Amino acid sequence: MNLDSKKAIRIARAILAGDVDIEAPRRRGYSNIPLFLAGLGTGLALGVLFAPGSGEETRMYLADSARQGLDKAKAKGEEFSRRAQDVVTRGKEAVTRGKEAVSESVDAAKQSAKQAYYGEKTNVS
Repeated sequence: MNLDSKKAIRIARAILAGDVDIEAPRRRGYSNIPLFLAGLGTGLALGVLFAPGSGEETRMYLADSARQGLDKAKAKGEEFSRRAQDVVTRGKEAVTRGKEAVSESVDAAKQSAKQAYYGEKTNVS
């Protein structure tokens, strides 16, 4: 049987559209193994039919794609790490500024309290 790409596409469409009765083997009492093997064979045939190149070319393409994906993931990870470090640095600076502001406020409150205390003490005497 000669299986060209148009025929394979028609078969796939028929299967996806439900025009093929895949329940028939169950009604006849057959196991699912032949159906599985038929699907496996169809998948292999379609894979070989639509393969863009030879096995070596396909392996090289997959290796290059995996390398590019790894490089992109590494670059995104480094970018995320840099951004996180920037956020941590800005957070530390904000905490330091907040501590300084609180310390200055506490010192000013102490000074005001001392002035108020000693000012009232001199007024009372």
